[in-house]
Amino acid sequence: MGRQGYLQTSPEYAMKCLLAEHRLNIFQICPAYRGGEIGRRHRVEFQMLEWYRCDHSLAELMDDLQAMLKYVGKQMGKYSIQPISQINDRYSYRELFEKHLKVNPHPLGVEGLAGLVAPGITAHLDERSTLGDYLDAVFSYAIEPQLLAPTIVYDFPACQAALAETKQLSTGDLVSDRFELYVGGVEIANAYQELCDGQELTRRFAGNNKQRQLTGKPIIEDDMELLAVIDDLPRCAGVALGIDRLTMALRGLEDIAGV
Repeated sequence: MGRQGYLQTSPEYAMKCLLAEHRLNIFQICPAYRGGEIGRRHRVEFQMLEWYRCDHSLAELMDDLQAMLKYVGKQMGKYSIQPISQINDRYSYRELFEKHLKVNPHPLGVEGLAGLVAPGITAHLDERSTLGDYLDAVFSYAIEPQLLAPTIVYDFPACQAALAETKQLSTGDLVSDRFELYVGGVEIANAYQELCDGQELTRRFAGNNKQRQLTGKPIIEDDMELLAVIDDLPRCAGVALGIDRLTMALRGLEDIAGV
């Protein structure tokens, strides 16, 4: 008693502990909670489908996601719901920046990113904002609304790796080994080639807490159970899909409240 606790924002940590112990493909459908995210696309509580494939690459996981969406669309056909069409569009993060903003985003700093869009778009950012915050602002205002057809975006900047591995491309860009699926300009799913390095995960936890301190947010205790097993995690790829947002896309809704 007396310990502070949190509702889970994702089942990720607990599922990775299971993966490390049993090394089997797993999935889960469960509620997740994210405070402060309320709006047309966000609810504090929502349903998440998360699954992990051992010895899978991200490219294989993209095909896995495609097959699942095709199956769901087929089942929904009987309810006169428009299924998601084939995901024909797969772009790297850099390709989208070059297509819509004519720049390679990876070497850009805060000043370069702030200069890409109207000042009002980054006006809510300040000296405590990170490079990732600026990248998110530019992407959400200048690129996300263009992703109307089902589109997979991969090779995000390295500073946005979260719990994904990073890799260096032949172009020299250091990127996160992860992808996101967008439908109707809305992110539906987020996938990682999973990080299996305890030292690197500890460093990322520390960096996240340092940034939280700068912005006046409470420190989050390291998940010691996850850190204890992360080096035993098998090579795997995992994806989290928002069921409420998928339903929005299938039904052609503009507001998640309609779900």
